[in-house]
Amino acid sequence: MAELILVFATNADAMIATKALKDAGVAAKMIPKPAGVDSTANLCLTIDGSSENDAASVLNVAGIAFGGVAR
Repeated sequence: MAELILVFATNADAMIATKALKDAGVAAKMIPKPAGVDSTANLCLTIDGSSENDAASVLNVAGIAFGGVAR
């Protein structure tokens, strides 16, 4: 499945989300925000599309809000 880009309000949220996802066994990679993605943060995460529900659940439990998903 294609990779998804998770966007966050702040760079700190992206960094905290990276750790939370990795601790939960969800592979995530921090990347610079692509030019076509609208976000106030300069960092985003990429995850495998098949992990979208798992990632959303982990972030919800951890109390980390993400601004959206770019496909």
